Amino acid sequence: MSRQEYAIPSDPDELFNDVERNSGSMSYHIIDYTEGFDMDNIQSLSYFVECVGIHEDSVEEDHGTQIYIRHPAYAKRVVIDSSGLGDFYSHGYECQWEDIE
Repeated sequence: MSRQEYAIPSDPDELFNDVERNSGSMSYHIIDYTEGFDMDNIQSLSYFVECVGIHEDSVEEDHGTQIYIRHPAYAKRVVIDSSGLGDFYSHGYECQWEDIE
């Protein structure tokens, strides 16, 4: 099976816009049954960051399956949590606003 479904933002601008438009919360997912794409939650979050184009200097905190990112155009930051969706090929990403202290 080689099912691929990437329901993710195209870039950090779109991610922050989506979170803002959806009352501070947005869900994304990657389902990819391509050979070699089995990942744990830490690996899948790194892959999500790479696919969306989130630069290392935007990441304020990295806790493996959770990161905190900033965007210069927003007064809040986004917390991204990765989780599995039932197997090592299906991953979810919950994005939430967080006030900057």
